[in-house]
Amino acid sequence: MECEICDDGEGGCVFPYYGVAPHTHRPGPMEGSTLVLEKCEWPDNFAEDPEAPGLGTYTNCPLCGKGAAAIGEGREQG
Repeated sequence: MECEICDDGEGGCVFPYYGVAPHTHRPGPMEGSTLVLEKCEWPDNFAEDPEAPGLGTYTNCPLCGKGAAAIGEGREQG
C-alpha cells in the first residue's frame, strides 16, 4: 500500500509524473496566475525537462520515497 501522498486511489503510486515545475499562484483568477519557483527552491524529487523549461518529472514521493528516484539524478540546480 502506498502512503497518503502517493496513493493513486487504486493502490498504486502516482510517481513518477510529468507536470509544471514547483509553483505558486498569484491571487485572483487561476488562469495566468502561475509563478514558477526559483530552481534553488525546487525539491530533490523534481527533474526539469531540458527541452521544456518550467516543466518536468516529479520522480518519487517526498514522504515515502516510492517512484523512480533515478530519473532525477544529475539534475542541474541553479
